[in-house]
Amino acid sequence: MRTRIHFRLANDPNNQHALWSGAITVDKKPTKNAARKAIAKHLQVEQLPERTLVVTEHELASGNWSAAEIKAETTKIADAPTKKRKKAFADIGMTFDRAEELLKQFGLKN
Repeated sequence: MRTRIHFRLANDPNNQHALWSGAITVDKKPTKNAARKAIAKHLQVEQLPERTLVVTEHELASGNWSAAEIKAETTKIADAPTKKRKKAFADIGMTFDRAEELLKQFGLKN
């Protein structure tokens, strides 16, 4: 049983024109780890670059991946939504009197 493994590299300059950076065929249905190793061997690298998506034809046939999801998996981290901002000093309800009380409590003010 032969299996086709598709991969998309985050740094591929053709990503805007093609959905996949490439594909290889292996003799049996591989595990996720084995598929990543096969792609790395094909690309002649020890380890795949960050945000490389590796999907087998079986996963594609199951309908779990849309083109938008495939592209989103390989976008730059900077494009991801930002985390919530930290609360500013005024957001925590600190008053001048409370600040002086804390200073006295910790012996920083007489």
